[in-house]
Amino acid sequence: MKFTCIKEEILNALLVVQRAVPSKNPLPILTGIKFKAEGDKVFLTATDLEIGIRCSFPAEVIEDGESVIPAKLIIELIRSLPDLPVFIESDPFTNSVEIKYGQSKAKINGYPADEFPDFVLTSGDLHFNMPGDVLAEALRQVIFATAADENRPVFTGVLLEIEESCIHLVATDTHRLAWRKILMETSLGSNIKFIIPGKTLNELVKIIGPEQKVDLTFTENQVLFNTDNTLVISRLIGGEFPKYKMVVPGECISKIRINTSELQDATKRAALLTNEGAPIVKMQITDDTLIVTSHTEAGHVHEELKTSRDGEQLQFAFNARYLNDILKVIGSEESYIEFTGPLSPGIIKPVSDVEYISLLLPVRLRGD
Repeated sequence: MKFTCIKEEILNALLVVQRAVPSKNPLPILTGIKFKAEGDKVFLTATDLEIGIRCSFPAEVIEDGESVIPAKLIIELIRSLPDLPVFIESDPFTNSVEIKYGQSKAKINGYPADEFPDFVLTSGDLHFNMPGDVLAEALRQVIFATAADENRPVFTGVLLEIEESCIHLVATDTHRLAWRKILMETSLGSNIKFIIPGKTLNELVKIIGPEQKVDLTFTENQVLFNTDNTLVISRLIGGEFPKYKMVVPGECISKIRINTSELQDATKRAALLTNEGAPIVKMQITDDTLIVTSHTEAGHVHEELKTSRDGEQLQFAFNARYLNDILKVIGSEESYIEFTGPLSPGIIKPVSDVEYISLLLPVRLRGD
C-alpha cells in the first residue's frame, strides 16, 4: 500500500472512524484502524464488533493494499504533523507503515490486515433515505431517554416504528419517555419495528452533515446508514419494546405555556443547591406564575417565571437533570407542560408544530 494525501483529509476521516474503536478489548487488532488503498481513494474502517464505521477520502494511490494501524498512534501522529502532503507506505512482511512528511518520517508497527474482522455489507428489503438534518434533530430529541443499564438491552435502544408514511422514534428508560414523529413523502409499509442501539445513534448524529442525505437499509438483524463518504453499520437489538402508546396520559387537568430557555436556566440554578445524586427541584403552578424552588442544607433558591395557565393549580417536583435533558432538545422558543394529575407523568412538548412529546415522571415527595 502506497499513497499520498492531504493531511486534513486523512485526519478528518480518522476522527470519524475512531468513534467505533473500542477503548478496551481483548482483541488487540480491534484497537486499530484498517487502511485500504484502492483506485483514487483510501478507505478507513474501525469496529468493536457491534458498530462499524467506514470512511473514505481522496488520495493519490500509487499501489493498492491494506494495513491495520493502531488508532491512537496514527491519529496523534497525523494530528501533530505540519501542514504538508502525507506519504504512507506499508510493509506487508513486517505489518509496519512508514509515514513521510517533508524531509521527515516516522514508522509505526501495525497488525496483519487479514486478521481484521470483515466489514460485511448486507442488502435488505427495507431501504429509504431522508435529509441528514431532519434525522439528526429527531434522534437528538429521543436519544437522551435511553437507558445505560445493559442488563435491560431493549431500554438502551431507540424504537424505529414505521406506519405507512410515518416514522416514529421512541426511547424510554422507564423514568422518562421521548417520542418524535417524522412524515415521509411516500409509504414505507406498516407494522415494521426495529430497535437501534442508542450508542450507535449517538455516534451517528456526530457524523451526519447538515447538507447530507442519509440512506437507511434494514435487514433482519442489522441497520446500515450511508452518507456521501461515510458508512455506519450496527446490530439491531432483539426483544419487544414497551407499548409506549399506552403510557401517554389522556386529558390534562392543568396546562402551562412557558419560555423554554427561561425554565431551563431557572432549573439549572435551582439544581445547583441540590444533592448531586438526586437533583430534585420543586415547582408550583399558580395563577400566572411558575415557582421553581430548591431547599437543602447548602441553601435555597426561589425563582418565579411568568406563564399562562389553563386548568388547576398544582405543585410537583422533577429531577432537574432529566428535565434539562428535554428542554435542551425540544427545539422551540416556548413549551407546553401538561398534567393529568399531581403524580402522573408531565407531558412536555414544543409550542411549534414539530410532532414531539416527552414524558417525565414527577418525584414523589414526603407527604404526597
